[in-house]
Amino acid sequence: MINQEIQFLKNEIVKSDSKLSGLLRKAKIIAQEINDKKFLKWIEKELNGYNKNDKVPGYRIVKGEPMGWNPQRGWIPFIHEDPKTQELLSKRGVSQSIGELENLVENKEKSNNLQMPYPEEIQAKLSRSVGLTTKFTLFVPPVAIYRILNSVRNKLLDWAIEVSRKYEGISSMNTNKDKKPPIFPKKLLEKLPQDLKILCDDFNFNFDNNRPVASMLILRRLLPLSIVRKFQQINKETEIKDENGEYFETKKLLGKAEKLLPNKRIYKELMNYKILIDSVQHSYSINVQLSDVEGAAVKVRVFLGEIF
Repeated sequence: MINQEIQFLKNEIVKSDSKLSGLLRKAKIIAQEINDKKFLKWIEKELNGYNKNDKVPGYRIVKGEPMGWNPQRGWIPFIHEDPKTQELLSKRGVSQSIGELENLVENKEKSNNLQMPYPEEIQAKLSRSVGLTTKFTLFVPPVAIYRILNSVRNKLLDWAIEVSRKYEGISSMNTNKDKKPPIFPKKLLEKLPQDLKILCDDFNFNFDNNRPVASMLILRRLLPLSIVRKFQQINKETEIKDENGEYFETKKLLGKAEKLLPNKRIYKELMNYKILIDSVQHSYSINVQLSDVEGAAVKVRVFLGEIF
């Protein structure tokens, strides 16, 4: 049961349209079930916001431009005579909850920058320094908030992957000591980019749970994406795009990837399996067997090992 919950969470995390606050609530349920007190505490802070006396994590420190309110000119840059004080004023710890930060970036079209007013005691000191009682705030670009949201999403994903592997190991020991090793082993996963690693994890999960169609659909996505990621790594991405900037279809991508393969035989074997892999989109008329999936997956595994 835990494995299924974690797998669902991983799938949701990688979707760009999944709200982070909702993902944290789902993770909270899992963390409570497995009694992960340390991570549960972190989730609570991210969901509810950090208290005044809390030390916020490094990824929540943002940099912006200190501004003061001029009654005649509106907001103008504030420059303190002491460079160290200026540097301190330019950085703030963001304590708001993830839900509040999501609302801020969703409404960013109302302003080019986000405002973080200074605490009252600092406002008073700055007012005395200019001889005028006025308002002071830090103008922060929306991208700084995006970085916080992205950091939290990545931290959540890393945790889900770690917990998933832990409980898959426990499950395999408790339910089937003779269980075959995963098609995509951990040693290979460690070499792959994060999105390919997630797809391979998803394949292992679906294959182990006797879901041939879902497994083959993952292979159909995994094969072309792996070629794209490899060409991006070696800074030759333009070689796999057409004149409109679109990536080539899978067959042509494989042709481009052939030159990266020390063993050309795997290219021919993959081309033979490509027909089977593509046929899964017509699963309503084709009966896909686990043995077919395993054969195709082994070829994809060898291919990944060759290019990464």
